[in-house]
Amino acid sequence: MNNKITVDWQENYNVWSHAEKAMSHSRLWQFLLITIGSASSIIYPHVPLVGFAAISGVTLNRKKAIISSIIIWLVNQFYGFTLRQYPQTLESLTWGLVMGLGTLLVTIIGTLKPKFIEDKIWRYYLWLTASLVIGYVLFEGIILLTATLMVGDGHGLTVAILGRIFVKNIVWATALTFIHSLLIWNGIKFSKRYENSNLYRVRQNT
Repeated sequence: MNNKITVDWQENYNVWSHAEKAMSHSRLWQFLLITIGSASSIIYPHVPLVGFAAISGVTLNRKKAIISSIIIWLVNQFYGFTLRQYPQTLESLTWGLVMGLGTLLVTIIGTLKPKFIEDKIWRYYLWLTASLVIGYVLFEGIILLTATLMVGDGHGLTVAILGRIFVKNIVWATALTFIHSLLIWNGIKFSKRYENSNLYRVRQNT
């Protein structure tokens, strides 16, 4: 009985793993991430870049992840300097570049998927969570360091503000993870229906 459960679990994991890897190369998922990330610039002056970067890094292959994160950052900067009328000063441009660098680093961290996540689904989501937390600490650390070097203080970032920013990134990352997981499981269902349909036709022809 235990052996059967183990075999069934391994088969289910293999199916999920193949679907997840296919999704990591999917243009559909990349397009959704870019679209949602770009649209979020309309809602927020400061897009939860860490959340999008972490999700992109973990759920897409490295090339697509970097492209997606950079596009989301660029769109956010475009909105900022046009519709939101950010001051076109060296300081504003510097902050934009620093945020872009932080976004890129968080994305790269997400793509460094350790080997231990390859045999358990929950470990995959554990790495996604770890990427978000590590990425947030790194991103805000870069912001604080830059603020200290430029103006000599923390740029008004109190613990309460950092906490609210972190919660916002968690909320967005959770929503994106839900959408990503839904796409994977729908892909698995579609694949199984396709296989069953082919099997049925083979039986009908024999």
